[in-house]
Amino acid sequence: MTTLSEHQDLILEEIAKARQEIKTDGYDMSVGEIISLYNTDEIKLDPEFQRLFRWKDHQKTKLIESILIGIPIPEIFVAQKDDGTWHVVDGVQRLSTIIQLVGSLKDYPELTLTSCKYIPHLEGKKWVDLPLKIQREFRKIKIKN
Repeated sequence: MTTLSEHQDLILEEIAKARQEIKTDGYDMSVGEIISLYNTDEIKLDPEFQRLFRWKDHQKTKLIESILIGIPIPEIFVAQKDDGTWHVVDGVQRLSTIIQLVGSLKDYPELTLTSCKYIPHLEGKKWVDLPLKIQREFRKIKIKN
């Protein structure tokens, strides 16, 4: 019979071993790079353990407005598969919103923005309606992975 102390020691050993086996890395990628990875099927937004596109348009609009006024996007977490593709573990709602805005989200229409608190002239607009300068800046925004 194993004592509580022995169980705790085994837990500590297993944690130490797992930390050595799991590799993590973090770096910033632009929105444009992520869209490109999505368009070439190198990043997947729909792994089995992730909720699919549950945000309403007003929630998506709030995210886009926040990005446009300079609020940083929280980190996105991905798992790399043996074939080199990335599967999003955390951040599907954020990434799908961004990809839908630019009109690249498969099986979804381009996002039409709803009412905005800080940029009211965005209401009813789509990606093509945004000034080219804003489109270019938006593609260059960095997201930490």
